Amino acid sequence: MVKRGRGGVLNVASTIAFQPAPYQATYGAAKAFVLSFSQALWQETRHRGVTVTALCPGPTKTGFVDALSNAEASQTAIYARLDEPGPVVDVGLRALDRGVPVVVPGLRNQAIAFLPRIAPRRLITSISGRLLTPKAAP
Repeated sequence: MVKRGRGGVLNVASTIAFQPAPYQATYGAAKAFVLSFSQALWQETRHRGVTVTALCPGPTKTGFVDALSNAEASQTAIYARLDEPGPVVDVGLRALDRGVPVVVPGLRNQAIAFLPRIAPRRLITSISGRLLTPKAAP
């Protein structure tokens, strides 16, 4: 794409990328990597005709919750309300077209992504833990 002087990459991160994710630590860390990686690529390629955007949706009806290996994990508070995928995709594609490096669809998700910037890390970890605690966990 850089050689061609045009192109776009839409990486799917998550709101979980913005804070620690107790009980889903590996998943949260992987999404944090996708976010950081996308932002770095955006900077490297933005003046070379290539757009990179990290789409950071909250819980969305994609089959992810149904596929969780821990059945109780799908019953956590954070997964009580799932967004429809169509509007999430639309937001991501519009952001990619505009060259926006990171996009978080929806006010609820934007609050989740913003709160770690202003609240103590320990508080964010505690809140995240409450939202992600499986029903069977202590």
